[in-house]
Amino acid sequence: MLLPVCASLLAAQPLVPLQGEPQTEARIADTLPEEFLQSDPEQIAIASDRLDRMTVAVRIADSGPYRFIIDTASQRTILSKEIAGALALDVEDQVRIIALAGTTIVETVYVPSLTLGKRSYDSLVSPTFRKANIGADGVLGLDSLQGQRILFDFLGKNISVEDTTKKLKSRSLREIVVTARRRSGQLIFTNATIAGVKTSVIIDTGGELSIGNKALQRRLRIPSSALVKTSLVDVTGRSIEADYGIAEELLIGRARFGIIPIAFADIAPFKALKLEKKPALFLGMDALRKFDRVAIDFANRKIYFLIPKDG
Repeated sequence: MLLPVCASLLAAQPLVPLQGEPQTEARIADTLPEEFLQSDPEQIAIASDRLDRMTVAVRIADSGPYRFIIDTASQRTILSKEIAGALALDVEDQVRIIALAGTTIVETVYVPSLTLGKRSYDSLVSPTFRKANIGADGVLGLDSLQGQRILFDFLGKNISVEDTTKKLKSRSLREIVVTARRRSGQLIFTNATIAGVKTSVIIDTGGELSIGNKALQRRLRIPSSALVKTSLVDVTGRSIEADYGIAEELLIGRARFGIIPIAFADIAPFKALKLEKKPALFLGMDALRKFDRVAIDFANRKIYFLIPKDG
């Protein structure tokens, strides 16, 4: 069993003598409706990629559009080698990155401008990976999303992006708001439990699957007979072994997810975030789809969950 997790990318640093610990990264994903939206938010049509993740149309300089995943677990925007080559982008310094399977060295390119809807981001230096390993033409990371509120509408299949300085419209009675802590750029929820086990949770919209560490697996005490051996493939194309199983009742604050499938492995990002010794989970898109809509507000460290009407 092979599970292509793809875009998980945690840290990217210049390839120079490193001082201290690597910085970590974060990623993002999809959309929301009227009760969440500002009177005039910008809505961006989305498509689903081969893993049924949502992608957005992005232009690079005057070229495109290209399909990008929005990733709340990657600090850096990344680009496929194929697109970088086709656009003849200038090569920059190599960087050291932390992906699922560990640390590696990758090339970067200079991106003169990147446009998402009406928003443009200039002078980005982006790591590059093979398109087959990314699962899309690229990934929008935190360097392109800071100061924004990303609203995902899983029913309407559109993404809304707006400045966090704007207030949300009147809230729905079905809306649940949870506040996160920030660590190395990541939004981490420390008030979560899985089957009663206190767990740190990172929202990972770039990953389809939820990944828990071995500390969580031990605390959940899932019988070995209920686990399946599998491999997770990261953005570099490397793989790491994992145990795949079902966990009961994930709660983040008042947001109730019910049972969720989890791949258990001590992937490198847990150690980079100093979460390898206590139960922790990267929460993927498969779990977020249990809600009608999800909004991620980076500046204010909040996530808004809209419960289904029949939920």
